Amino acid sequence: MKYKLIVTSILLTCLFACKNTKDRITDLNVIDIEYGMENLTGLKVSDFGKSIRYIPLETTDDCLVGDVPIIKVLKNYIVIENPERHGYNCLLFDKKDGRFIAEIGSRGQGPAEFSSNFSWTDEKEEFLYFIRQSNQLLKYDMKGTFSGNISFSTPPGLASYYVLTESEIIGYFTGLGQMNEFSLGFFDKEGNLNDTIPTLYPRKIISNPDEIANFSLFRGRSGFDSYGIWADGGLYIIGYKNGQLQIIPERNARIWKHHDHIRFKEDFIDTIYTVSNTQLIPSIVFNTGKYHLPVAEATMRDLSNDRIFIADVSENNTVVFFQCLHGWNVNTRAEKHGLYTGLFDKKTGEVKIGKNSDGIEDDLTQFMPFSPMGMSTSGEFISLIESYKVMDWLEKHPEARNNDKLSFLATLDEEANPIVILIE
Repeated sequence: MKYKLIVTSILLTCLFACKNTKDRITDLNVIDIEYGMENLTGLKVSDFGKSIRYIPLETTDDCLVGDVPIIKVLKNYIVIENPERHGYNCLLFDKKDGRFIAEIGSRGQGPAEFSSNFSWTDEKEEFLYFIRQSNQLLKYDMKGTFSGNISFSTPPGLASYYVLTESEIIGYFTGLGQMNEFSLGFFDKEGNLNDTIPTLYPRKIISNPDEIANFSLFRGRSGFDSYGIWADGGLYIIGYKNGQLQIIPERNARIWKHHDHIRFKEDFIDTIYTVSNTQLIPSIVFNTGKYHLPVAEATMRDLSNDRIFIADVSENNTVVFFQCLHGWNVNTRAEKHGLYTGLFDKKTGEVKIGKNSDGIEDDLTQFMPFSPMGMSTSGEFISLIESYKVMDWLEKHPEARNNDKLSFLATLDEEANPIVILIE
């Protein structure tokens, strides 16, 4: 097993001593979370990009979108994954005009049916891949045609999240029921395990169910409002009889592709690494300062409550986008605790952090507050808003119908599918 973490004691000493945009010795980007939390600011849409685009999704009986779906935006397509109460299906729309293209696959027990409608795409974005228990990824083209499967070595079986490149498949192993002692598995295109990288922090493996005092699942609006994008695919909250707490994301994007690089960030580790030939090279560090959450305290209800936990991260050419939790145990939060959204400008080193509940002002088109739901594979910021909420907002802002930048409002009704919002 190869595992080469390229970091030295000198690097670490200099890293946390320096608060410049880039550490001059290591050339690492340092994101000063402590400074940002003590200098909160109101975020605006213009902080996220220079232009904003609205795409109303076509509405027919074949493509109804439920509330709080998972949304993914590719170069040419919009992927909508409905929650279970709305059919548990995967719908594909055209990114140019919101036209419905196809329903991709279906959930079931058959050989061409998936176990979960959460999907991944390949590097060329020609196919979508879905999990089929206990060890397969099913493959569909962008017309919804089943195109084969990949069977993975057992063990380790299926990962929680995948990145598919031209030469290999990288799986991130975490989540409920994962018994592996590694975070990343490197597979060939046939599903054979070639290499692994051990987990960077010790995980609690549930060996005795009698240890559990309570168990909750956050999904949909309750998860998104409390934990943000981190809970997009579902979030398990496990309380133990010894007073400890464990939070496990079901489908969390801890590994992503940025240009020709693969990035990786493990929960409770404040460093983003670049994965290179099964090596982890430190690239971006979150300096949480006095809010630092030590790994040893990660499961302690009281000790972790005044710490900062980096919940979600993504990036494009200009910024690193992140969400963080101040006091990550929602049951004991004080007023200052909660979910925060932040941006780090790669060029200037500026850090901006605002409380998520304050919303993000649309200073480009004067529309409703922007609520980021991730980033497209092209680096655009994504959001999605239900039509009935827009209609409610219009009753209080009737002048918006005369705004040329909001022309889509002219034909909108409350029964229509949601509007996708892209900022670049």
